[in-house]
Amino acid sequence: MLINRRPARWRDPDVIKTVLWLAGVLTVLAIVVSGRFDEEARAWVMAGGRPAPIWRFLSRLGQSDWMLIPSGVVLIVMYCLRRPRFGGPARFETLHDMVLFFFTAIAATGIAVLIVKYSLGFSRPSVEGARVMRVFAFHPSYASFPSGHSTTAAAFALSLTLLWRPLAVVVWPLAIAIGASRVMVNAHRISDVVAGLSFGAWGTLFVATWFARRGRLFRLSESGLPLPLRHRFDTLSGEGRALLTRLRLVISRRIGVPDFHLSGVGQPDAAKNAHPAGVTSMIIPKPSETGFVSVVIPARNEADNLAVIVPEILVAMAGRAFEVIVVDDGSTDGTGAAVAAWKAEGRPVRHIRHVEACGQSAAVRSGVLAARGEIVATIDGDGQNDPAYIPRLVDALIAAGPSVGIAAGQRLKRTDGLAKRYASRFANWLRNVILKDATRDTGCGLKAVRRDIFLLLPFFHGWHRYLPALVLREGYGVTHLDVVDRSRMHGASNYGIFDRGLQGILDLFGVWWLKRRIKRLPVVSEIGGDNG
Repeated sequence: MLINRRPARWRDPDVIKTVLWLAGVLTVLAIVVSGRFDEEARAWVMAGGRPAPIWRFLSRLGQSDWMLIPSGVVLIVMYCLRRPRFGGPARFETLHDMVLFFFTAIAATGIAVLIVKYSLGFSRPSVEGARVMRVFAFHPSYASFPSGHSTTAAAFALSLTLLWRPLAVVVWPLAIAIGASRVMVNAHRISDVVAGLSFGAWGTLFVATWFARRGRLFRLSESGLPLPLRHRFDTLSGEGRALLTRLRLVISRRIGVPDFHLSGVGQPDAAKNAHPAGVTSMIIPKPSETGFVSVVIPARNEADNLAVIVPEILVAMAGRAFEVIVVDDGSTDGTGAAVAAWKAEGRPVRHIRHVEACGQSAAVRSGVLAARGEIVATIDGDGQNDPAYIPRLVDALIAAGPSVGIAAGQRLKRTDGLAKRYASRFANWLRNVILKDATRDTGCGLKAVRRDIFLLLPFFHGWHRYLPALVLREGYGVTHLDVVDRSRMHGASNYGIFDRGLQGILDLFGVWWLKRRIKRLPVVSEIGGDNG
């Protein structure tokens, strides 16, 4: 006998819609009722004196930075890994959508609550005794309702709950504790916190509905509630393995040693494709000469620009013991002929050639290994760096003493396009937040570094962007010199916006890991000297 079972009453779409309406009404009532206790709670907090450290710690947890920056970086890494140069499309769509949903929920609710709280203009409890409203004041002291930290905490809790329900028993008590901490540190009233928690929860539900309407990660139930697409989550283990495999592949490709050789005058063109007989692919570092400066120019197809900057370097360094090393990174233009002409004139110019293009970091490294100088100065080959600053950087490094390992140029009045400048600012900001290298601009090619320290630094592609952080890692200081940027004179840049802003993300966290692995550097001295 067939038995027709009616669906459970609580699953009825009409019942769920009614419950949602009641939840909305109760939210408003909760905010209103909690407002009646605002002043009593404020007086109690003020009487208690300085809040306990746990409340200050929980309050800091409500900041969105520690949620948005890691999830944003993961999204950028996933985007990079799906580009053709990193292997093309990969199957980790569910992981991508999960991180994107989390990021969007935190960011969207955070932006929305900022607009609301700064527009309403309710005073904070620390500003005035009774609540005061100054509409459109747009001042932090009048941006109390709703609580931004509580909004972020609720968005964090509900987004993780929607992605994996068992997390609710952990994340929701944490969210409520973060909200309570805002009252305990006298930054908000109780009603601000209740409103913030409600704002974050309802906002996250709206974001999940938006995803569901597009068939991403969620589906809409008959009542209009977003529900997880379970079949998407069944693929997570496989997607995680695919992502790790792609990361290992990319990292392994980015760690390597280029093939290069020292070229003489009239080096045959066949050397572009093969090593000449008897030429090794490695250069053994030579001992440095005291007081000698090696100027390294990494260049790829920059013959026209080299024709300008090499003579400028010769003039700028006149009166000093120096050499110029042009590292030809697989150029196909007249770079070799230009260097050969300078050598024939007796100029202190050397030519190092990579058999194929290996990138700027590899070119700088090849120049450092071949350098004879006690100090190595680097300058980009595109003509945007003014060689007149090289002697000043060298002097700044010497004047700073042996405790400083690098003098780094920091560009002023940049001539790049607006998009590149903003991409560079974002990359520099993100690097500074994570590495804390106290350097405003590490993309400037003008640097002077002690060669013995250069040889200590771990090498990887993208290495040249993190020299201040790597020098700090070795226990040496950094000094800076402001330099004025010039416009590129000839040719086009070998870098695009994504190369500058996104490609270095993997390297950024690699350097962060390297810094974390060094706890304390030993202070080394030899006792008794060498009796040999």
